[in-house]
Amino acid sequence: MFSKTVWSYLVVTAFLAISMRVAGDHWWPATLLLFGPRWIILLPLLLLIPLAVWYHAKLLIPLVIASLLMFSLFAGFNLPFNKVLSNTPEKPALRVITCNIQSGNFDLSRLSSLISKSEADVVALQECSQQAKLPLPEGWQLIREGELAVMSRYPLRSQRTLQTLHPPHKWPRTSLLSCVISVPGGDVAFCAVHLPSPRYGLMNMLDRKLLLNFSRSGLLVRETAHRLQAARDAQRAIEALDLPVIVAGDFNMPVESSIYRECWSGYRNAFSSLGLGFGWTERVDVRGIPLAARIDHVLTGEGLVPRTCQVGPDIGSDHLPVLADIARMRRASSAGTPPNRKKRFRTAGK
Repeated sequence: MFSKTVWSYLVVTAFLAISMRVAGDHWWPATLLLFGPRWIILLPLLLLIPLAVWYHAKLLIPLVIASLLMFSLFAGFNLPFNKVLSNTPEKPALRVITCNIQSGNFDLSRLSSLISKSEADVVALQECSQQAKLPLPEGWQLIREGELAVMSRYPLRSQRTLQTLHPPHKWPRTSLLSCVISVPGGDVAFCAVHLPSPRYGLMNMLDRKLLLNFSRSGLLVRETAHRLQAARDAQRAIEALDLPVIVAGDFNMPVESSIYRECWSGYRNAFSSLGLGFGWTERVDVRGIPLAARIDHVLTGEGLVPRTCQVGPDIGSDHLPVLADIARMRRASSAGTPPNRKKRFRTAGK
């Protein structure tokens, strides 16, 4: 009986992991897995592994396989196997920070300290209301459009924006702000994004008695179709840019999402290439159940490559910042030297 339980657990975990990766954001039950508390599926291991040691040590083999499936394919534990081993980039590198600041509900001093200590070159912020005060370093430039903001130590000019309706909001919100940054070695297109969330469809399915009410899946299905179209629109706008591209922001989708694979798999994901661990960037509590997901990303297009990437410290938002160093694949020309990174902060706000 115990042996059947162990093998059944392995089959179930394999099915869940494959279903989520193949159909997440394509088939609504798999979307629930994609954004749900994945850690719950790991809980049976706390009981099954000690019992296997006690009853039959050979049953540890399927449990180890199940554990590897859960941590790598299902829970999203990342090992940087995809480090770039060829075409080693040359300096200078561009240090990027991106963070969703939760409509201004963040700690200004913590963000200021992070920008200063990390010696960042460009910062992308999402859910940045016009009333939010920003830690703009002395001599930096700032571009704001809707709830997106880009701050840069290098010369910065706006290129284009894209607006998307985020139901149930009645008015479109800026989902893409593309800028041109004049960095040593030539211009780079920097695109800050904030794509629609599946939050409302997921919340609509919650039920106090049933936990999940599957009859309410219609909103999630419609919301997913809308998110796919918004991602396609943003990807097409970015693809049309005639410069090396960095895309950074709150994508509201993990890398296992079918929408992510369709629209963003052609770009290098800095954390997927270089990060170690789960890389969770959003932490929320839903009716006492903790949820975490890696939905904030830094991507690079052709001609650029990530050199380092890590999740940053808590700045008081429900999102954690992502920090990445980006460099050119070719040798940079002598178009100037980076400005002095030592700086004083001034506060930018409405």
